[in-house]
This record gives sequence, structure tokens and C-alpha cells, in this order.
Amino acid sequence: MLELRDHVADKSNQVIARRRPGNKGRRYPADPPRVEEIVAVMRQAGTDPYGRRLRGLIIVLWRAGLRISEALALTESDLEVTRGSVLVRRGKGGRRREVGMDE
Repeated sequence: MLELRDHVADKSNQVIARRRPGNKGRRYPADPPRVEEIVAVMRQAGTDPYGRRLRGLIIVLWRAGLRISEALALTESDLEVTRGSVLVRRGKGGRRREVGMDE
């Protein structure tokens, strides 16, 4: 099934029709990394200040279930240590939410 949704002219002025991907619109089951895989990545981060920062980012992404853009937008004031929660000021769809982090 050809779909002429994008017309791209190349150097010889031929129009190239792009096929719709066979998996468009399909949903796939979640495939989260195993604990061993996360630990292996964290070991490769190193022990210098940048490595410690990277390990902290990995832990926040993993334990709080944040998206990368949400984790990168965090500030120190977004962490509530006593309650074990993280405030996401602008999440998916521009929504504000608070997520818990387990130990």
C-alpha cells in the first residue's frame, strides 16, 4: 500500500513515494531494563564528580519513573527528601505532578 504523503524530488526530478511503516499505530509491551543491566551501566559511569552525577540521574530516572526531559529539568528544590518524593513541574502534556521514590 503506497501512500503519497511525502513527495520528495531528487536530482532527476523524480517523485519518490514513501511507504507507510508496517508497525505504525501499533502498541508494544513495556520492556524495562533488568536491575543487573542498570547496575552495569552505573558501574561504567565512573567515580569522578561527573560519574556520580550520572549515577544520580540514572537512579532518579529509574526509581521515580521520570522521562529524561523531566529529570533534566529538576532543581534541588524539587526534591522532598523527608517524604521521598520528586516534584515534576512540567511533565507530559505540561502537567505538574509529584512522584514518589522508593529506597
